[in-house]
Amino acid sequence: MPAATVVRRLLVGAAAAAVAGLGGLVLTRLAADPVQVPLDFAEYYTAGHLNFTGSNPYDGAEVRHFQHDLGMRGTAIMMWNPPWTLTLVMPLGALPFGTAYGLWVLLNVALLVLSAELLWRGFGGPARGRGVAYVLTLAFVPTIFLIGSGQITAVVLVGVAGFKAAARAGRWGVAGAVGALTAVKPHLLGLFALMLVLDALRARSGRRVVLAGLAVGLLACVPPTLLNPDVWAQYHTATTGGDSASHYGVSHWAPPLAGWWLRTGLGLPFAVQFLPFVVAAVGFVAWYWRQPPTDAANVADRLPVVVGVSLLAAPYGVWQFDLVLLLVPVLATAAHLARRPNPTGIAAGAAVLLCANVVGLAMMMNQFESKWYVWFAPAVLGGCFAARGGAAHALHRRERRSPEPEPT
Repeated sequence: MPAATVVRRLLVGAAAAAVAGLGGLVLTRLAADPVQVPLDFAEYYTAGHLNFTGSNPYDGAEVRHFQHDLGMRGTAIMMWNPPWTLTLVMPLGALPFGTAYGLWVLLNVALLVLSAELLWRGFGGPARGRGVAYVLTLAFVPTIFLIGSGQITAVVLVGVAGFKAAARAGRWGVAGAVGALTAVKPHLLGLFALMLVLDALRARSGRRVVLAGLAVGLLACVPPTLLNPDVWAQYHTATTGGDSASHYGVSHWAPPLAGWWLRTGLGLPFAVQFLPFVVAAVGFVAWYWRQPPTDAANVADRLPVVVGVSLLAAPYGVWQFDLVLLLVPVLATAAHLARRPNPTGIAAGAAVLLCANVVGLAMMMNQFESKWYVWFAPAVLGGCFAARGGAAHALHRRERRSPEPEPT
């Protein structure tokens, strides 16, 4: 076996061991928290159980009563995802809580590993380097947040990853069907949805994507509606209402977003949080309409930017666990550097990512409020840009130093 291969495997193994040890430390710390029930999983389990039994999954009083029986105190932790999400969580609600949570953790880990594999393939990463994708995914601080809280964003990530892999293979129907999973949290990837609509207006492949996605979305609406025909009206009432004695409304929370800081800094209404997305959407349409119609190569170039800007301009959410979607630009950059290794680019990207992870981990261990993570997405995206820019600059310098071929 070549020495380089042995060294690479040893490094990947050491990194995996470090990730496992660090994950164990963090999960031990989380388990020692006074709150014994994983809050975010509890919201999905509660909503799934209530809708499965024909009750209102968006009623704060019902949710609070059910969660009190789980051992939670205080206000209800509501599920704000659209009703089609209930198709995924109702099977959990039919199980005992402990069993459901154990299965959910295993499912999340499996989805994260699958996402790493699909993104690595979709962005053309060499097969021998897929271990890098796994380590980057499992060592990412938002991954620890996601697994520890029992969130659902891994479903969104595998939707993006599956879309990317299918698009690279030119399987547009599959891309749309898998990409429909991103609608579990539609507020996170607004520009991604806008890109699909624009492509549907210009290309047959784009229309196949949208039609397949709509078909999957409509099918996902059937089970929760059959079990609870009023669920759509209940969702509308909950999302348009404010705080109550049993729960907090959407506008109450403080996400790590530029729009939230703008709104609260100037004392403006909740609608102001949508301003960054409106500006980004207008600029995106103006730019995107001048691009060539979508094909596999174009999707590969655009998706990391589309996902990154969507997270920066999102009107709501992008909590610490939602930042796991930054793995799209991170793994795209890693795959690029794996195909064209460059010490300058690798050093730049690794330094920024390591610093972001260390600071994010320190903030998590010290229980900083969510709003203070507003720097994380710009930092990681800046690291990806620096890595690619450093690699391109180094390549340009080498080309300038190389001697011109002598005329024959």
